Amino acid sequence: MIIFKKAIPRRTFLRGAGAALALPLIDAMTPALAGSGHASVPLRIGYIYLPTGRRMDRWLPQTLGKDYAMPPTLEPLAHLRDQFSVLTGLNVVNGKGTHGRPCAAFMTGQAPAKKDNSVGISVDQIIAKQIGHETQLASMELGVDPPEWAFNRVDGLAGYYTSTISWRTPLTPLPRQINPRKVFERLFGDTDSLDPEAMRRRIEMQTSVLDEVSGRVNRLMSTVGPSDRHKLDEYLDSVREIERSIEVAEAKTSADEDFAGMGMERPIGIPALYADHVKLMMDMMVLAYQTDMTRVITFMLGHEGSNRNYLELGAKDGHHSLSHHKGKRESIALLEKIEMLQSNLLAHFFTKMASLDEGDGSLLDNSVIVTGGGHSDSNMHLSTNVPMLVVGRGQNKIRTGRHIAFENLPVSNLHLSVMDMAEIDPDEYLTETTDATGILPGLMKA
Repeated sequence: MIIFKKAIPRRTFLRGAGAALALPLIDAMTPALAGSGHASVPLRIGYIYLPTGRRMDRWLPQTLGKDYAMPPTLEPLAHLRDQFSVLTGLNVVNGKGTHGRPCAAFMTGQAPAKKDNSVGISVDQIIAKQIGHETQLASMELGVDPPEWAFNRVDGLAGYYTSTISWRTPLTPLPRQINPRKVFERLFGDTDSLDPEAMRRRIEMQTSVLDEVSGRVNRLMSTVGPSDRHKLDEYLDSVREIERSIEVAEAKTSADEDFAGMGMERPIGIPALYADHVKLMMDMMVLAYQTDMTRVITFMLGHEGSNRNYLELGAKDGHHSLSHHKGKRESIALLEKIEMLQSNLLAHFFTKMASLDEGDGSLLDNSVIVTGGGHSDSNMHLSTNVPMLVVGRGQNKIRTGRHIAFENLPVSNLHLSVMDMAEIDPDEYLTETTDATGILPGLMKA
């Protein structure tokens, strides 16, 4: 017999001094959710932006359907092929330009207006408006490139047109958070906003959020079954490892060659290596989804047109400079190394999501993560047939494991499809100046 009142509520926080630890979905919560009239596992939505184009001859599958040969740049994701689909033939229709315009149009479906450079509300913010009240954080906007690196006045636009993909209103871009400590405190601090005093105290005393709630953790462990204890142990280990990684980054010098190559010092708390920084942010994205702190996240792997130096790959020239390779073999080889590095980081993120059991599937099964960018060939500034993946089964609503080709349809139609599967009203997105024409055929199951 199930006694519903003894079940742990889904939105449980273990609170301590300056800390609030949200819990992942565990079996002990299921009775409280059963019979509630709502699905016990929410749909997570994400957008990961790939900056500065791809080498499309290494990205595009040569055949359609399920049996396509995995192209070189996607090879790191081969073990997950049944959990994503490659989409081709999608264009950023209103993104004709160098870098600012395709980046601004990627999520909004609108070109910056000539009168005031206004765009539209981005799809992530429309979704967040309608479901954000159900979570602690309506949405998260993350990145790794400092705002100072953004192109300024490209396409006649300010730098933030290349440094964000999220727009709360047509004239309100949302900045990326790039500091891991601030993201961590946002997730595990004791208030809805950052508590500077609690953060300062933990840094100075080198205490952990887990120290603040250890007694409550121990009491919880004594009340749940072996399966839940194992799941909680894995979760707490992830929190502890992320916190350690942040502490290591904070303890190191504030300068390194990569940032020095851009004429600036590395901010305190930013890992020296790009891969370490990206992994840390991705690991916190996993925790944010896992604990249902938010269901909407956007993450830019770099500004559009990013000219970051990847010295660890032997690339002294910046990413953007290399993308204008003019056929030079050395530049092309370095560009391909950068793209493979980013593909390996995507594999890290999606593999971790696939490894976490949730309900009858995995965290990745209960997600739809759109991964792509505003340029295909950045050397030519092409915004046609842009690189695009849809990762996750969207709670069994998406046809995965395929290469699906479309005939010159807008990327915005993919956004409409995501809104449809999430039961989001798209009216605010479908303005007169949006390039969307309808839901993508063949992506979702009938």
